[in-house]
Amino acid sequence: MNTLKHRAKQNRTLLNNLSYLSLLQLFNLLLPLITYPYLIRVLGKDTFGFVIFAQAIIGYLLIFVSFGFNISATKDISIHRNNKEKLNEIVSSILIIKGLLFLLSLLILLGLLLLIPQAKGHEWLFCLTMWVCFYDLIFPIWYFQGIEQMKYITYLTLMSRLVFLGLIFLLIHSSDDYLLVPLINGIGSFVAGTVSLLIIFRFHDLDFKWQTLSTLKHYFSESVPIFISNLSSKIYVSTNKVIAGTFLSMADVAYYDLAEKIIAVFKIPQSILSQAFFPRISKDKNRLFVKKTLVLSLIINMILFLVLIILSKYLVLLLGGNTMLKASMVVNILAISVPVIAMSNVFGIQFLIPFGYNKTFSRIIIISGIFYLALAFIIWLTKQFTIINISVITVITELFVTLYMLYYSKKYRLWN
Repeated sequence: MNTLKHRAKQNRTLLNNLSYLSLLQLFNLLLPLITYPYLIRVLGKDTFGFVIFAQAIIGYLLIFVSFGFNISATKDISIHRNNKEKLNEIVSSILIIKGLLFLLSLLILLGLLLLIPQAKGHEWLFCLTMWVCFYDLIFPIWYFQGIEQMKYITYLTLMSRLVFLGLIFLLIHSSDDYLLVPLINGIGSFVAGTVSLLIIFRFHDLDFKWQTLSTLKHYFSESVPIFISNLSSKIYVSTNKVIAGTFLSMADVAYYDLAEKIIAVFKIPQSILSQAFFPRISKDKNRLFVKKTLVLSLIINMILFLVLIILSKYLVLLLGGNTMLKASMVVNILAISVPVIAMSNVFGIQFLIPFGYNKTFSRIIIISGIFYLALAFIIWLTKQFTIINISVITVITELFVTLYMLYYSKKYRLWN
């Protein structure tokens, strides 16, 4: 008992972080699911599918704006958390770079609106959905993760999500109100982002300072490999909804989105473990600790996989009703990715990146993205584009990533 108390005391910060991250993930995923049954019924699966399609397109711009700083900046903040001058430099540099990337993303969006046929007549939907990118700019989760103080982010996220929850039921009453979905999301996020910046510069007493070009180049270059890997990962993680909206129907987008949302809930535990442990692993580089996280991850995620298979049909009926029952098969297929991604996360995020193998990590993700596109091209050639086949090649790609990560973890003697 004394030993347990001693270990708990030693890891108090980690345990607190784990608790707040648990709440944060639940708020981010469960609260929107509360509104899902309402929105799918009020907007209809076709209109709601279009809202999701716009989110999928803007999701690529989000990768551009975030630029991998949630990993690289978290690592830098964690290492220099006790050096105020260095923190000023890191925070200021990241905000400047992300601000420039956001402005550039707006220009890219204007071009996309001219190129995407489905966007015609729905330009405002895509523009309002850009709140996601603006939120990423002004909500510095990487700072709070790096200093291992997640309580601020948790409280702010809860506040913004509750605003979203209330306004959805208050203001949206028909399919004509679909533009209010991104607008309401944006309002809550803007408030949360503004308050988080106030905490950093007012209560944490950091100073925003313009940085030299060489300093900005350093932080930009440091995150390039992670950005490339994130972009490549986006190809096989989120392109499915774009493919469904382009080659199938907006109803298929809604089916796939519902399945993906259910799967995302079951991926919460691994995401919590990853975000909580990453700053500590980056700082201590304890391989034994990482191995223990893999064992814990596998046990938790195998249990979740079995529960998901048993409950998939009931979850779809609960959230989407009978008209969305087609999504249950997609859930069953994507469920395989729950334990698979848990393993790839440990081998990649917890091993390769903290131990300095960023370029290897990026190369794996890039090759995996190409692998996914090759599979997608095959089903296109054979005229087998269905949401079932799209789901299957996604899981196959995740297995490919995991085996590739394991190979390099063994090659660099990180796992032996």
